[in-house]
Amino acid sequence: MGSSVPDGGDQTRLRHLNERAVLAAVRSAGESRVAQIVAQSGIGRTAVEEVLTSLVARRWLVEESPAIRGRGRPARSYRFRSEAGYVVGLDIGAYSVRGVLTDLDGRVLTEIRRAVLPELPRRSRLRTADRVVVDCAKAADVRVEQVWAIGVGSTGLVDPDGTVVQANAIPDWAGTDLSAHFGAPVVVAHNDSQLAALAEQRRGVLLGSPDADLVFLHAGRRTGLAMVLEGRLRRGAFGAAADMSQLRGVSWEPALEYLHAVVSDEIPVVDKAKHAFAAARDGDRAARTAVRRYARGMAGAAATAIAIVDPRVLVLGGAFSQAADVLLEPFAAELARLCPRVPELRASSLGAWCVALGAASHAQDAVDARLLTATRGALPDLAARSL
Repeated sequence: MGSSVPDGGDQTRLRHLNERAVLAAVRSAGESRVAQIVAQSGIGRTAVEEVLTSLVARRWLVEESPAIRGRGRPARSYRFRSEAGYVVGLDIGAYSVRGVLTDLDGRVLTEIRRAVLPELPRRSRLRTADRVVVDCAKAADVRVEQVWAIGVGSTGLVDPDGTVVQANAIPDWAGTDLSAHFGAPVVVAHNDSQLAALAEQRRGVLLGSPDADLVFLHAGRRTGLAMVLEGRLRRGAFGAAADMSQLRGVSWEPALEYLHAVVSDEIPVVDKAKHAFAAARDGDRAARTAVRRYARGMAGAAATAIAIVDPRVLVLGGAFSQAADVLLEPFAAELARLCPRVPELRASSLGAWCVALGAASHAQDAVDARLLTATRGALPDLAARSL
């Protein structure tokens, strides 16, 4: 007759599972007391206290000094040591390189932007991105060595290995191996529109409804589409999911010229759309007509994605989301003409930083995967060498 007492291997596996459950409970709730961790994790108090002692010793958690109120032993509380490492999210585009630095809990500590031009050579664009990483760390008073992962969003088509396969907006950008260039322990690269959609799920309109289906229209100097379905970003087998840039009949690139045409030639190209939206906001008839024509160009591709996915939400994101007050109404009218059912339309609140924020979230996911998922045994000490 077999014994019902768990053997040593079972006990070890149980301890490892308990570690992850306690860590997840603390990370999801923020600073927590023991009783809260017990309730959240579903593990007995004795086992929880043993795990807490171990995780503090291995520098995953910090025991905070309890406030003394009245008689009795003050309740202990614990928090995740999010300052152990940092991630940077980069948005490398034709006209700018943006970077955000966050801690391991995703709190944004600094944002840096540097202007570039489409004709800037590849090496110079990469050097600019390197400087943005350094500047982000410096502004946050963080050593570059503490940056554990870099997420990179790039205009164009990026394959699963992190190489730019196609980039119409930047002449010499195709063939750039983003994963190989940056020196962090973990580098992950994606198409910019896909990362912007990820940011909406984590920080934007899907916050609180992470499993909702979403189509993201990335509207700016370049246009793109991306999808989050059943809570997961859909990249596709080759990184080209929702890429309609090569389809005949999709007229979103020429649509930008409608906005440019109603603005003085003295205005720089990078600012023309902003001035067109401002003129439409002020009631200029030619500008309002240009916005409607631009919305018509955007709606064709968006309606195609809606017909295939039937999402609950469509998000207007990217730099042009800041003009939602004049753009969303004509865009909705065009969709109503093309779609049997128009999803809920929302404007992103993340603006031009959406790609960098999504890249940072992607980098944080990669760090978690290295530290938590890939390591099936006991959690290592939480230090840079853990990666």
